[in-house]
Amino acid sequence: MRNWLCPTTESAPLSRVHGRHRSPTGTGSAPAVGPNLILNSLWLMLVLCLVGPLMAADSPKGLKALDLGKKTKKAAPSEPKELKSIARLTAFNSWITSLAFSPDDKILAVGAKDAVQLIQVETKSVLRELNTKPGQVRALAFSPDGKLLLAGSYQRATVWTVATGEISQELKGHRGYVTSAAFSPDGQKVVTGCEDETARIWSLKEATPILELKGNGLPVNGVAWSPDGTLIAAAIGDDLRPTRQGKVSVWEAATGNLKHEFELHAKAATGVAFSPDGKTLASSSVDEHVNLYDLTDNKPLGFFAGHSRPTNAVLFYPDQETVISISGGRAVGKNELKVWQIDGGEELATVEAHEARITALALSHDGRTVATGGHDNTVVLWNVGFLAIGLPTAKVAAAGEDSAPANALLAADSGKAAAAVEGDPKKLRAGIIGLDTSHAIAFTKTLNAEKPNPAVAGCRMVAVYPKGSPDIESSTKRVPGYIEEMKKLNVEIVDSIEDLLTKVDVVFLETNDGRPHFEQLLPVLKAGKPCFIDKPIAASLTDAVAIFEAARKYNVPIFSSSSLRFGKNTLAVRGGLLGMVKRCETTSPASLEPTHPDLFWYGIHGVESLFTVMGTGCQTVTRGKTADGLIEVTGEWSGGRVGTYREGKGYTGTATGETGTSPVGSYDGYDPLVYEIIKFFRSGQPPVTEQETLEIYAFMEAADESKRQDGAKVTLESVLTKARAEAAKKIAELK
Repeated sequence: MRNWLCPTTESAPLSRVHGRHRSPTGTGSAPAVGPNLILNSLWLMLVLCLVGPLMAADSPKGLKALDLGKKTKKAAPSEPKELKSIARLTAFNSWITSLAFSPDDKILAVGAKDAVQLIQVETKSVLRELNTKPGQVRALAFSPDGKLLLAGSYQRATVWTVATGEISQELKGHRGYVTSAAFSPDGQKVVTGCEDETARIWSLKEATPILELKGNGLPVNGVAWSPDGTLIAAAIGDDLRPTRQGKVSVWEAATGNLKHEFELHAKAATGVAFSPDGKTLASSSVDEHVNLYDLTDNKPLGFFAGHSRPTNAVLFYPDQETVISISGGRAVGKNELKVWQIDGGEELATVEAHEARITALALSHDGRTVATGGHDNTVVLWNVGFLAIGLPTAKVAAAGEDSAPANALLAADSGKAAAAVEGDPKKLRAGIIGLDTSHAIAFTKTLNAEKPNPAVAGCRMVAVYPKGSPDIESSTKRVPGYIEEMKKLNVEIVDSIEDLLTKVDVVFLETNDGRPHFEQLLPVLKAGKPCFIDKPIAASLTDAVAIFEAARKYNVPIFSSSSLRFGKNTLAVRGGLLGMVKRCETTSPASLEPTHPDLFWYGIHGVESLFTVMGTGCQTVTRGKTADGLIEVTGEWSGGRVGTYREGKGYTGTATGETGTSPVGSYDGYDPLVYEIIKFFRSGQPPVTEQETLEIYAFMEAADESKRQDGAKVTLESVLTKARAEAAKKIAELK
């Protein structure tokens, strides 16, 4: 099909670097030019500046704009939602050219000039940097099992082993920048697109190309593999020749035979994506549109024209109704991230996401986070969790054996979670086990307030089983008085955990003594009641491991945390305020209880703040003393990062990162924790992962082991290995 916006006689192509093969640095020498060529070029530039926007806004022949008045399955807002950023990562010294989430959503790979950084999503810290010289890394893709990372750069695609950071294979043969890459669904093959006007299918076993797919004399800017593995799609076009229309081609993956071809973009196509069911295709383009195609009937569906600059990438959301796209690249218009519906093209959300062209886009597999990268040298994480409402549970579960969200969603599947989606209006009846901590009173006052905060509205504390621990003096002294306070708050006092469970939907395990937690939790799990376990989660690392194993066995969501985790300054640093945190020191009181390891009883508060800032990855612990004889524990994290906990009078701390220092570790009241607990009860998704909680307790257990060994360095893996073996015996005894 001819370009409907151009004369029927095709113009001669503009002069360009032969074969479009730019140098690895993205620069090249310009050919000598005469005065006539300069004048002609200036005249052409003027014409394009005047006519280009009109061309881009025009409706292609055979394709129409999506009907914004059409009714949709998902109700659209009257005005698009303003997307909110979760974190803005700025510690990059060059353009961001590619992004990819690992299958378990724990790692975000960021491609830039000469390197890929593997970012731990939870802590926003750098786990590892892969040196990928030469040139920009313009393509990234994780293998389906998350063990491999494919990085496309100048004239090659490199396969890295994620766990070790070592090169597994190099796929050589392309004659320009590898612009895009994708793994086959079975992880045995990859497809790469390149400026050299080809796409290639490679066997990973032999590291050799199986098929070469031609771009018909135009660069291949984007590739995608269909979910069922049968098709490969490519976005084709030349942004250096604005009069040449773009094209989308679809080949059979097994034979390389052309199955579909759409020439409906006025300018170069820049990216392509399959819908989750493989029946619909989307493509982005320099013409500012995102086109949609029905692959079953081999016909175009329409285009979305909501962007004001060239569209550079597009993705489908797992609900199959929603599309996410980015734009940027011209002086006029905005650098935007948009979320919109397939049926009707209605915008659900939008934001001017970057100060310069947005070049990279990725969506987490749980459907809750979008990552964007741009020419402003930043990566931004955006909250799109509102789209997950109504999404089938399996599609928002994070991958990975030890994934707490995945465990929680299994519970939601079996009807054991209090609510399946955020914002569920169902009223929740909450109950308490244990009444020997002030937390129980404080939490109840927040929930049962005459005018409760909207974050907890609909959840009320209705019953409590008050028994404490007879061998802990603070417990026996508190319980009688707290019973009277609970009665004043209209909370029923019951005689057993079994009785409590008949009256409540969700449970707060508040017994101050961690020793009985495992036994007290078991009937809660068997009843399928989501449970928050207050600090300490247990009185031993073995029981902490056993608690999570039991929750997994019964498919019930749980989590544990100190309120110190949710201090404002602590969360700000965790969210990327300082970039990667290199050093952190926290302080809290550490009163001891002979029945518990030293830090479990009260030092947990300061240790929780430390891990909130540093995240997982602590490898060794050394215990010593401060100058005045108080507890001091130093942990060494991967990447040479260091975190220290010290016993002290108040809740304080300091974090040092790439961009400066900040106070951390403050206590900002109980309410932020309560809000997170109720959100957890409603969604079934813990705000703290099992991995991080167990690493916190392994840190404290290793500190005691270091003390027993006169300050020797102790690995967290050693204490965890022992605890897991002992916990397995306890779990094996469960009926």
